Amino acid sequence: MKVYILDQTLECENSKNQIEEIFKEINEKISNNNVLFSHLIIDGSEVYGEFDNYILENINQIKEIKVVTKTLKEVAQETLLSTLDYIERANPEIEALSNEFYKTPEINTWKKLTELIEGINWIMSTFTYIDSNPNLKNIVISYENWNLYAKDIYSLKELIVEFEEIMENGDLVSLADILSYEIVPLFNSMKDKLETLVSQGKN
Repeated sequence: MKVYILDQTLECENSKNQIEEIFKEINEKISNNNVLFSHLIIDGSEVYGEFDNYILENINQIKEIKVVTKTLKEVAQETLLSTLDYIERANPEIEALSNEFYKTPEINTWKKLTELIEGINWIMSTFTYIDSNPNLKNIVISYENWNLYAKDIYSLKELIVEFEEIMENGDLVSLADILSYEIVPLFNSMKDKLETLVSQGKN
């Protein structure tokens, strides 16, 4: 079988003993070229997990394995697009959630609030993942716009602390207020920054 990785083609035997060697070679090429591993295309089928099991089960008939890699910039762009998509979908839901807390919240209301907090934590962790990269200036197109987005993220972190205190006190009206009057406008501001960063990344 043939293994295609970056601009190289490796010839390997269709043998179980070769599997470890194949992945060793793949990892070496990836680390030497400063790219990230995405997935494999094995005889036309995209495989995103349990690669060794898939290869092991099909070892006798595999003809080619294509290793799909991405640059840090591509991964950052995909992450920003996902964040933008989440914010666009979440904002109307937050308004509706706020109205539920002004009334009498039900079990499902609290479930949706938990999901929102998980979503916000995901936004903050993906930001940290990109922001902590030493090559940040080369990953994001506009460093200035990234810093503006960073300010919104820090505001979001402060809001979450305030939010948790309000939840502990059981003040449902203040909880509804913070959702409607603070988180929604902040999400709108983040959306504006992300649209700029994503559209610039497409150029």
